Amino acid sequence: MKLNFSTWLNSLAEIYGGRPAITCGTTMNFDELLDSSRRCAMILNAIGVKKGDKVALWTANGLDWVVGLFGIVMSGGVAVLMNYGLGIEDSVKQMKMVQASWAIIGTNKVSVSDSSNAVKAAVRGGVLREHVLNIENLWKAATDYSLPFDRAAFFKIDSGIYTNDPQIIVFTTDAPSIQKAVQLSSFSVLSNVNAISSLLEKDMTESLCNALPLFNSFGLMMLLTWLQRGSEVFILSSIKPQQIMDIVYQNNISGIASVSAIYSNLIRTADFEDRLGRILKTCIVGDGFTTPTEMMRFENSLKYGKFLIGYGQAECSGVISMCVSMDPLEYRASSVGRVLPGINLKIWREGTGFVRPGEIGEIVIKGPNKMTGYYGLPKEDQPYDAEGWLHTGDLGMINEFGLLELTGRIKDTIIRNGEKISPIEIETVLSENPFVREAKVFGAPHPIWGESVEACIIPEGDDYEEEALREYAWKRLPSSKIPSHFFTYHAFPLNINGKLEQNSLKADMLDKLRALSISSTLDNGMCIMSIKVGNRTFTIPSVCDTVQGITEMLSFKRKQVNRVRLAVEEMLTERIENAYDGDGEITLDIILMPEWLRIRFVDSGRVYHLDDADASISAKIILANVDAYSSVVTDSNQTGYNLDWQYPDKFDINNFLKQQGA
Repeated sequence: MKLNFSTWLNSLAEIYGGRPAITCGTTMNFDELLDSSRRCAMILNAIGVKKGDKVALWTANGLDWVVGLFGIVMSGGVAVLMNYGLGIEDSVKQMKMVQASWAIIGTNKVSVSDSSNAVKAAVRGGVLREHVLNIENLWKAATDYSLPFDRAAFFKIDSGIYTNDPQIIVFTTDAPSIQKAVQLSSFSVLSNVNAISSLLEKDMTESLCNALPLFNSFGLMMLLTWLQRGSEVFILSSIKPQQIMDIVYQNNISGIASVSAIYSNLIRTADFEDRLGRILKTCIVGDGFTTPTEMMRFENSLKYGKFLIGYGQAECSGVISMCVSMDPLEYRASSVGRVLPGINLKIWREGTGFVRPGEIGEIVIKGPNKMTGYYGLPKEDQPYDAEGWLHTGDLGMINEFGLLELTGRIKDTIIRNGEKISPIEIETVLSENPFVREAKVFGAPHPIWGESVEACIIPEGDDYEEEALREYAWKRLPSSKIPSHFFTYHAFPLNINGKLEQNSLKADMLDKLRALSISSTLDNGMCIMSIKVGNRTFTIPSVCDTVQGITEMLSFKRKQVNRVRLAVEEMLTERIENAYDGDGEITLDIILMPEWLRIRFVDSGRVYHLDDADASISAKIILANVDAYSSVVTDSNQTGYNLDWQYPDKFDINNFLKQQGA
């Protein structure tokens, strides 16, 4: 049977019928969703929408948006999903980019003050005035079930819509000036839906609050995936934390899909744990948290719930990989999960080819979820190589657990401690130095800051000195923008067109950064004390006293000293009371890292995971008092637990070691 959006929605109606499908103020069941979408398609066809016509859908989330989407694609048109928050100039630019010939307009940033402004924008974008439709009028007509419906005429239209026809256009998340229009077919989108549903089979809930914009490919995938399961999807006309809180609580919704910023606002509300902490079970995250530890803290606000981070991009229909709840919290916090079934994902390096697990490179994929291409761009500007691999532009690696880790953005913005930093500003300052021929700045993963600032330099002449350049930067940039390291190159890698091969340069820089941490004593950590702790509770106070003395010597303030002591005490208590049935020994190592203090616990007892049912109380205490947490497997195949704290402001570990005679 031919699979397109019409046949897919028809199959859902046959299975689920009168079951609630979508709620946004009012509720529409699966039968009504199919019927109104078909009617919408026939209305569009009757007024002149032809197969392949680009129809801009420019309105906020709502039932009318969903019916409008299905109506467009069932009529044979191509639904152009536009951000309802765009201003006039950006919306005009997008409509011109795809050569839109129709526009369906509802509530958006431009129409809020005066609906005629949105109409004028569409006309400026190339749409004839008579082809600009009001979504409210379209919705009323499509949901008037008293009007006759010509089934034969509908199926004649449907018979001409094929699986691989471009049916949806979404825009990349770059700045509007450099956005691309991604074309998706029903095959690519529904293949992605099937793959997500298969991977998340045990984590899907009876209902979902989709707190994502539907014009975003990830938000669209969440809607379609939960509909395919027969779940009721609650969509929001405006994505505000209080509205989410009320809808989830009042309707006892056990699943939610949103972004980290929304979760942060939700969890920090005073009554979150009482209202939602006991309800939520599956929390889909469409982007990453600032640091892994931040996510761990947030999950411990939930009684039963798990955060599942997803990774994807519009070019791949929205989703490439996702975490599942069966993976321990620490693994879910530091990765973007498992590659979806049916997708072939590899890690690639310019000049090297495909690399092995554990090595960094660009993420490339083959699979049924790939786009049909960027609209309007020639073959040489499409992101495919000669073998058909789609180059995502993102760097990553497959870790020892088979999970995908993102090791850095190719995108320009660096996010350090929540501050958005433009590499161009730093590159400009560095390039103005007479001893620097060229500079390129990237972000790199950092356990406490989220990302660190790193610089790649081509020196000019023989008089280049790193310390002199660092001092030069200190005088012209705030401390948060000073690169942590300066890596020197004779030349940067170039592609066949003579342009900078940014992916390869960043991957090489990350390799150098990892090698540096392995080869340098301090960067890899200098263990200044190793304490053998017997498996007895009475040893805890003396060990904590020792740790407290060292933190005070490192200039930690009283509040921070108390945080360190409390976390160490809780971890020791957890290991001693829960890790062993009989005798055992715990090793506590105090390690000085370049930018933070690390206290590592290693023993042969039961492996400790922060999301174990009996660990929730200790996990909350530990995570509330550390700046970063991670677990490692040692050379002796034992599990180690790292508790990290950033040094006090203006504390210089190198000067401290010199003073101690190290």
